Amino acid sequence: MEHTPDKRVPRMSSGTGDAEVAPSFRRSPAPPGDVKSALRVIQVLDLLGQWGSARTHVQIAEELNIPKSSLTQVLKTLLRHDYLSFDAEGRGYLLGPAITDLAGRSRAKRDLAEAAVPVLEWITEQTGESSALNLREGDNHRVAATVLSPHRIVAHLRLGDRAPLHATSGGQVILAHLSEPMREEYLARARYQRFARNSLLSAEAVREKLRAIAAAGYATVEEEYTPGIGGIARVILSPQGRPLASLSVTVPAERMTDELRAKALDVIDRAATSLKHRAGLT
Repeated sequence: MEHTPDKRVPRMSSGTGDAEVAPSFRRSPAPPGDVKSALRVIQVLDLLGQWGSARTHVQIAEELNIPKSSLTQVLKTLLRHDYLSFDAEGRGYLLGPAITDLAGRSRAKRDLAEAAVPVLEWITEQTGESSALNLREGDNHRVAATVLSPHRIVAHLRLGDRAPLHATSGGQVILAHLSEPMREEYLARARYQRFARNSLLSAEAVREKLRAIAAAGYATVEEEYTPGIGGIARVILSPQGRPLASLSVTVPAERMTDELRAKALDVIDRAATSLKHRAGLT
């Protein structure tokens, strides 16, 4: 957003005796197509982020040229959802913990992807099978990093591949650890189709499997998304307990034995601990 100088913006005291010129945050007219209420939320967050210090109701209204009555509802809503906090001593508003949480989740996913390759190489070395780091993107998960098996017959995973959350082990284990309202919203809008002979074809079928995954702590599939392919996955949680990603091993069905499944689970469990440490999540 482009800001133009406004001579009415006062010089503010820094509290140390030195004068500080207030940045100019005068809002421009909303571009065509912008929703005014949404734009005001963006402007308030942007203003407080640039100041880095508490601003009063009056200061925010003047600096953004928003009517006080309209601003009141914006501030109350942002406070209620922790996107703002209120400094009682300074009688001003600051960015709240929800903003920090959002930024942290985005940074954590980026750090996981950057740290994943040596961990995946170790998983594939130990299991002999293809491995991947999967990140949730809306109703899908995306392969953010992968290492292929050295076998001649392999389960091919391509960087950037996407699949519905309910269709693969890597997606199911993320879905199982979402909050119940988020899971139910997903199940209500998901499209259930037959990808392979064991595909889950209804919300109730997925719901039943997610309960089993939550109890076991891991997900396994056999020919639910890709014919002839199975998978095993564990979730990676944030320090706050939210699902950030999953680590998975993908295996041709003919090699999916109980012995391999047990070994893969142990390896993935140790790899998840290592990856969280490398990404600074522990």
